[in-house]
Amino acid sequence: MKKIAMLLLATFLFGTVGTAYAGTCDYHWQRAKDGSRCGDRAADRQ
Repeated sequence: MKKIAMLLLATFLFGTVGTAYAGTCDYHWQRAKDGSRCGDRAADRQ
């Protein structure tokens, strides 16, 4: 039960961090403001 709670907490925290930085395209795994994946447009791929 404790593992499930920790997994849910980690998923929630990662989701909110990803949303907080949406649109910046610092990393290839993020999403742009229009909702598309940043991919090769991201700063870490330049």
